[in-house]
Amino acid sequence: MSDLATSRVGYWLFYTQRCVEYAFSEVLRRHCEERGKPYIVTPAQWGLLTLLDEEDGLPIGTLSHKRGLDAPTVTGIVKRLEQSGLVERLHNRTDRRVVKVYLTAEGRDIVQSLLTIMDDWNETLLHSFSQTERETLLDQLQQIVANISDAESGIGDRFGLLPDHILHHYR
Repeated sequence: MSDLATSRVGYWLFYTQRCVEYAFSEVLRRHCEERGKPYIVTPAQWGLLTLLDEEDGLPIGTLSHKRGLDAPTVTGIVKRLEQSGLVERLHNRTDRRVVKVYLTAEGRDIVQSLLTIMDDWNETLLHSFSQTERETLLDQLQQIVANISDAESGIGDRFGLLPDHILHHYR
């Protein structure tokens, strides 16, 4: 591989994201297997499960927006979660076109058990970083998103996740 490719921040962001996602998949897989579950939670499923843990009964559209995925993709993820018995879909009584997604008891159980290992996972990612370095890394990643938001394309913080202090500081 050329030095030019490996000197580009985009290359390292993409490569890091792929490595983290693969390792995170393994953490989720191992946890489900160790608990004797007949299913494996994927990173995409985990993202939806955590949203529902924070606010149960979200519509597909809201899940889609908050995770930055299109509605058909979220519908597929929800379908697989439903097949695993982790969520259920219920139509809104006043508007049957609106489908809300709710955690089942099994869904709440796996979320709670996985939350206990998330701190360890985060610590693994940041193992040799000092507290100052951790804060700097998060600021720098958020700065990249803010920079993209300021670019002509305006595609940066398309999901509205940047903290206000980042948005105000860099604009």
